[in-house]
Amino acid sequence: MPRFDNQTVLVTGGAGGQGSSHVRAFHAEGANVVIGGINAERGAALADELGPRAHFTRLDVTDESSWSAAVLAAERVFGALNVLVNNAGVQNPPATIENTDHATWSRILDVNLTGTFLGIKTAVPALRRAAGGAIVNIASTMGLGGTAHYAPYVAGKWAVRGLTRTAALELGRDHIRVNTIHPGVISTPFIHEPATGATAAIADFYAPEPFAVPRLGEPTDVSSLLLFLTSSDASFITGSEYVIDGGLLLGPALQAQTA
Repeated sequence: MPRFDNQTVLVTGGAGGQGSSHVRAFHAEGANVVIGGINAERGAALADELGPRAHFTRLDVTDESSWSAAVLAAERVFGALNVLVNNAGVQNPPATIENTDHATWSRILDVNLTGTFLGIKTAVPALRRAAGGAIVNIASTMGLGGTAHYAPYVAGKWAVRGLTRTAALELGRDHIRVNTIHPGVISTPFIHEPATGATAAIADFYAPEPFAVPRLGEPTDVSSLLLFLTSSDASFITGSEYVIDGGLLLGPALQAQTA
């Protein structure tokens, strides 16, 4: 039996590179999927492609009323909400701290941190009504170390770690588990295309040759981990952090030895 039969999953940024992979993966495992996002054309097209077990709802993660409407839509269309994936995120154009304007700082934290906070805050009552569930916050390897020129993004992803652990402590007795996934360089437009106002993309700074697994990650790599963490197979896991980066954070790998 598929792992998510009769369960409903809300994925923010659900029509993007990683988000659409997550949506497809849950749907393939039997879930009802709610695709949350601000790009109505892409979101509606994905929902139409997947059929009656998929629903698009416009969701601005920085707006609490938009969150309330999205959670209400999940319960209205499918009867309950069982899993929340806080996937939506934006990157800042590369700049040193002294050259980062306040408006950029505020916008990145508003989406990447406040959006995650509002998602937890708004979804929890619905998860309680469903007798429990799981929340996964998509963070980043940049939330595990410093990265020059990306201070707003780094700061937001570090803060998501603390928010996740606090939520795990507060919600455990409600049978709601909360964990983070920290992807490395995943091959999506997010890392191949420059951020608004930038001329360089994240991928320009990260060649995979030194990685222990010498390739860029694929969205499906992250989706597979996400399915595990939100399934009953992970029922004893909460407040934990999962790095999926091909060894990026380990440092340069030795070259393969020949006999």
